[in-house]
Amino acid sequence: MDRRRMAEIAERLREEVARHYERELLETGGLWETGPYAPVGVEEYRQAKVFERVLLDEFAGTRLEDFYELEEVPTEYGPAVAIVDREPYPGLGVKPDRCRQEIERAVRLLWGVGPATEQHLRSSGYRSLRELVHHPRWGPEARRLVEAIDTGRIEELAFQVWRWYTASHPLSMLLLGLINPTQFAFLDIETLGITTEPLILVGIAWPEGRELLVRQLLVRHIPEELPVLMAAGKSIAEVRALVTFNGRAFDLHFLEARRSYYGLEPPPDKPNFDLLFFARRRWREELPNCRLETLERYVLGIERSLDVPSALVPEFYVRYLSEKNIGPLVAIIEHNKQDLVSMALLLSRLWDEWFG
Repeated sequence: MDRRRMAEIAERLREEVARHYERELLETGGLWETGPYAPVGVEEYRQAKVFERVLLDEFAGTRLEDFYELEEVPTEYGPAVAIVDREPYPGLGVKPDRCRQEIERAVRLLWGVGPATEQHLRSSGYRSLRELVHHPRWGPEARRLVEAIDTGRIEELAFQVWRWYTASHPLSMLLLGLINPTQFAFLDIETLGITTEPLILVGIAWPEGRELLVRQLLVRHIPEELPVLMAAGKSIAEVRALVTFNGRAFDLHFLEARRSYYGLEPPPDKPNFDLLFFARRRWREELPNCRLETLERYVLGIERSLDVPSALVPEFYVRYLSEKNIGPLVAIIEHNKQDLVSMALLLSRLWDEWFG
């Protein structure tokens, strides 16, 4: 969607939501029930429902094509529909030589080298894997790792780093500096639930210079889920690594479960750099939590003034289907896009802090 047009719509929606919200408070006396197991707080739910009604009014009688660039993605099970957009992206200050040097200094990547052996090797003049390639004991393994570093085989290196260090260690993030930025993608999904319910949106974004190419594979109706899964699998297969936020625990497992439901193979296995792990390592002592919206507010300076809470995405989608009105769906699309943009900004911020 054109950013200026979206900004105008968002400003109009803010005014309408504020007006309707104040009116509702006066009419109801501030009373509202959500039940003991509500996924969000009372005030958040009230505001979301007001937002939903305003969206229905704003987008009544309109189509997705009126606001978004839609692209058909052919699959063997019929076409999937993608929303295509570009967003500004600060990029990573990647210096490949420095990345290689930093990784080479991690001699504990060698099987059997712990802190004591590492100290002994360093005192003997071996300060990097490259300096160990002719060592009588560690040489063969060091040569294999150095070759992997020189050729950018991050799939192999990720296994080593995550085994001997952790998935949240800065050394893990450095692996992204060994490949072209266009060879990794940000991934975020929206679903009708957290277990076996259908998928409704797969957002994928690729860095292209100072822009982020965003493609959101959209399930406009539940029968379109299978083509979306096929198109998403193809996109994942084309990159060498994924960057997610809590994707290790949710997104990739959900994609695998939905593909299994249709009798498909799991999505291609790619190194998954989960920003939640890195964020916890960096900010867990400073912030009340490391939810993406918290990081947006306190680290990135982003305020989502009008946004559907993640827990209410299923409810908004069901309302879109029942009302045949794209308003609630637009909120989901924009929510997902902001997730992708925030992930890209968060990666850039972490990179600058650790390696800038």
